This record gives sequence, C-alpha cells and structure tokens, in this order.
Amino acid sequence: MTTRNRFRGWAWAMTLAATLATATVAHALPVVSGVPRACSTATLKGTYLYSLTGVLAGKPYAESGRETFDGAGGSVLTYTGSDGKTTTTTGRYELDANCDGQTHYPDDTNYRIYVSPDGSRATYTLVPSSKDADSAIAGSEIRVSR
Repeated sequence: MTTRNRFRGWAWAMTLAATLATATVAHALPVVSGVPRACSTATLKGTYLYSLTGVLAGKPYAESGRETFDGAGGSVLTYTGSDGKTTTTTGRYELDANCDGQTHYPDDTNYRIYVSPDGSRATYTLVPSSKDADSAIAGSEIRVSR
C-alpha cells in the first residue's frame, strides 16, 4: 500500500469518526440540557397566542386568540372563531408535575393540555363530553410575553 493510499484510508477513518462523534454529541445534548423539570400551575404564566382547528357541532371550525395565564390556575381568553364571534372569557387550569393538565371554561368546555417544561409552548385537544359528541378540536399555543 502506498503512502498516499494509507493517507486516504486514515483520512476516511478520521472523517467517519468525527461524523459519528458529532452525531453522538448532537443526540446526547438534548438529553443532558433538556432534562424535564417538574411542572406546576406556575409553569403556565404569561400571554400566549394560539390557533385551533377541527370540527365543532359537526361543522368545520377554526379559532385564534390570546390567552393570559396567571401562574396560579386562572386564565383570561379572547378569541375570534370562524363563526364570526369574538369572545372574552375566563378559565382555570391544572398542570401535573409531568407537564400534562386540563383547562376548563365556563361553558363546560375542557381541553387536555400538554406543556413544554419551560412553559413556552403548549398543545391541547378537546376532551369530548355529551355536548361535544360530534366535535374534535386541537390546537397549540406559544408564549409571547411574561
């Protein structure tokens, strides 16, 4: 084997090793830096913008709005739906240590909510009840201010 061929083999091996090391570090960093901490009602605090889509009472529906969580289990929500109505209402919420919880609104609408450990984002799904039997809604929120 010539010196040139040995160098190519060595260079290829080093490139492969560097690629594998980079991939390993890239996968390891989220585990090290993203260790979930325990959530509580205080995790949701600030103003969030949101949008949701789905089916409401058997008809297509979309909604967008702003929800402000107080960090103590209460919220104020202002939204406009595809039905043309703009509404402001209050709500309450609970959040488990695993960052899962529920939101509740005065019209007996409830959503299952999943929150990022730092509280910056959330996704949610309508929890069907007898009044929501022909409804399926899901959406997401992102915090825009504390």
